[in-house]
Amino acid sequence: MKSVITIVLAAGAGKRLGGPKALLAWPPATKGGVERPLALAHAEARLAAESARVLVVVRSSVFHALLAHVRPGVDLVAWTARDDLGPAGSLAVAAPRIGDADAVIVTPVDVPPASAATVARLLARLEAGATSASPAPPLAVRPRHLGRGGHPVVLRAEALQRYLEADPPPLRDHLRALGDRCVDEEVDDPGVLHDLNVPVDVIRVLGGPPRFLA
Repeated sequence: MKSVITIVLAAGAGKRLGGPKALLAWPPATKGGVERPLALAHAEARLAAESARVLVVVRSSVFHALLAHVRPGVDLVAWTARDDLGPAGSLAVAAPRIGDADAVIVTPVDVPPASAATVARLLARLEAGATSASPAPPLAVRPRHLGRGGHPVVLRAEALQRYLEADPPPLRDHLRALGDRCVDEEVDDPGVLHDLNVPVDVIRVLGGPPRFLA
């Protein structure tokens, strides 16, 4: 893909986790580095791999806390949607800002940052076009591991047009509505199945309880 951007859906309150998921302390990417908020760990991983820009959608309560960690290529986007829209509202806030991107990576913040190899495989499938099993070029690709679906999802920019309209649906419902133009790609990466919803999830991944950075 010529131009790829990422949308990080990071506006959740994190009540079950014990604090804002966007501010969850995440280990450094390199030896000698410093821990940073999970939302920025996602952004750094994508900028280091395939994305030209990353949009991080957050609530105003954590916006200023994240500003100190922002680097070039990362745009913080303040949540302005109705609360009842949930993650669909985050996509609706971000969709008008994707510019001339050819493909968009959408990831919830409450998962570990995806590996470069996994995202490259998803983008390759998106770019490969039609197959005998899917006669029309795909508009979206979801990762699967051992038969289970995971994150992130990659989409052609045109597939996000629905989020420029009123009352956008949850992403899973939108992907279902795309029918055979949303395809699954099997990946050898158990990380796509990890969720960080409650403290025990963080303990399993990081070996310790969740902490949050101001």
